Amino acid sequence: MRIALLFGIFPDEYYKEIISNSRGVIQYAANAFQKALIEGLGVWTSDIDIINFPYIGSYPKRYTKLFSPEGDFKIQTSQNIIYGRNIRYCNLSLFKLYSKYHYVYKSLKDWIYKNSNEEKVVLIYAIHTPFIKACVELKKRFKSQIKIVLIVPDLPEYMGGSNSFIRSFLRKQNNKLLSNYYKEIDGFVLLSKYMTELLPVEDKPWTVVEGIFNNRVSNIQASQKQQHDVKTIFYSGTLAKRYGILNLVEAVCSLENPNIQLIICGAGDALETILEYCKKDHRIIYKGQLPREEILCMQKEATLLVNPRTPEGEFTKYSFPSKTMEYLASGTPALIYKLPGIPDEYYDYCYTIEKSDVLSFARRIDTILRKDEKELKDMAYRAQKFIFEKKNPIEQTKKIINLLKQLK
Repeated sequence: MRIALLFGIFPDEYYKEIISNSRGVIQYAANAFQKALIEGLGVWTSDIDIINFPYIGSYPKRYTKLFSPEGDFKIQTSQNIIYGRNIRYCNLSLFKLYSKYHYVYKSLKDWIYKNSNEEKVVLIYAIHTPFIKACVELKKRFKSQIKIVLIVPDLPEYMGGSNSFIRSFLRKQNNKLLSNYYKEIDGFVLLSKYMTELLPVEDKPWTVVEGIFNNRVSNIQASQKQQHDVKTIFYSGTLAKRYGILNLVEAVCSLENPNIQLIICGAGDALETILEYCKKDHRIIYKGQLPREEILCMQKEATLLVNPRTPEGEFTKYSFPSKTMEYLASGTPALIYKLPGIPDEYYDYCYTIEKSDVLSFARRIDTILRKDEKELKDMAYRAQKFIFEKKNPIEQTKKIINLLKQLK
């Protein structure tokens, strides 16, 4: 079976160009997840082609160039070299949707003709209407020659964004289109089992891949932490108010211990408020939006990693915070809330918060920071071992390979 990955990664050959031209939130987590998928799938088969439309912000507000980068690239997995191509599209806000659709259709049509004598399947990363529309139309044109598998990291209705009248109207129209396109999807790769409640999976094959940690690429090693008088609490990710980041800031501010600090990295709608806290309390430190490689190093150096996302809100059923996997792999103990989208097995390898109020949050942080160093190291070691052995690219993509075998 020949596999086309319709992805949106930042290839190494174009990584610096993409980052330097980006403004605002950069899709680091999505990039890492897609590259981990490629790493794992590349172990199971070399019959893969990457048709790539990098997930960059729109010109001119969130990206400084009108067109996306174009050109060939290759990814060296542990077993094979996977070849891909960045497809150039016009990145002008709104018009980019049509441009992507047009070039996806053209690129996939050429790929189908090139591999006319083989079984073919297209793996689409994310519910992105231009991608799905092009694939569905090609499937109808070429009848049974291709299968479509949709990888669903997020559900559109829970991705946030503006609630203006125009945006709401466009979302409704988009959902109507998607409801028709879903009928042509042959299989689903989901981040949460609860997604089956909102997607028309029916009797089609599906599997859950809540995330992947690629230690070969990330080069995370267990390390001896240097001892410091100041204990560091660390958070990296989207600084969204609905994700509870301000609860974390308030919890740390309420602690009287002068020998702690909270380091925050990321971007989002809570940033302005966080900067105000930084002025009031020198223990709150904002580092900006940093490359993933720097974030991983800072996670290793911290005393405690915290994800303040509470179980409040229905969207927590349909998501798996990617930082959960990164945190557990870091060699640093982690503190999280129990979320319905996180499988129960994870809670054996981290500390959890039972109550959502700021006072309880602060007390829990303080209790963990006072724990015996040996206990903290043991928790962190067991967590790292769990992620490396059970959530690596080979183990997680085996589920996708098994799903492909079930396609009718």
